[in-house]
Amino acid sequence: MTASNTTAERRMMAQRACVIAAGVLLVFSVTGLSILTFFGVSVPAFQVAGGLVLIRVAFDLLQGGRSLKISKEERIEGEQKDDISITPLGVPILCGPATITAGILVSSAATTWLHTGVLVAMVLAIYGTIFASLRLATDHLHRLGETPIKISSRLMGLILVGVAVQFVVDGLRDSNLFGA
Repeated sequence: MTASNTTAERRMMAQRACVIAAGVLLVFSVTGLSILTFFGVSVPAFQVAGGLVLIRVAFDLLQGGRSLKISKEERIEGEQKDDISITPLGVPILCGPATITAGILVSSAATTWLHTGVLVAMVLAIYGTIFASLRLATDHLHRLGETPIKISSRLMGLILVGVAVQFVVDGLRDSNLFGA
């Protein structure tokens, strides 16, 4: 989508996308429990639902696919845009439904201001790392090749499926569905 952009433009889009994605994730992480309460959704129910969403993403990664499928229309629109930093790069690629779900679930365990501060710091560190990766990718991705990228995607998929299953297990346990 950025083939016609200069390296400087790509870097600026990567920076803007990371800032937007971090902002979206922080908003949902901080307000997520209020949103769930408003809609009458319990944290355990959202854990199960979120775990199922993450399992789908994880299985895509395990099979060597992309964790986010962009529709043909979204891809065409992205290719026609001068700046893809807000959409589709910031949202939904860097901060989509699975990321927002994980953010809300992790924030539901943040019971003190210190926990919330650590969560905010971690989100900022994660998106800082993503920005550094995107910045380096403009210069070095062609050297890496497809095989190492596929291997790392599969490894990340394996870790993510474990996290997703844990979300489901915790949600089922916390729902008292089985009389625990």
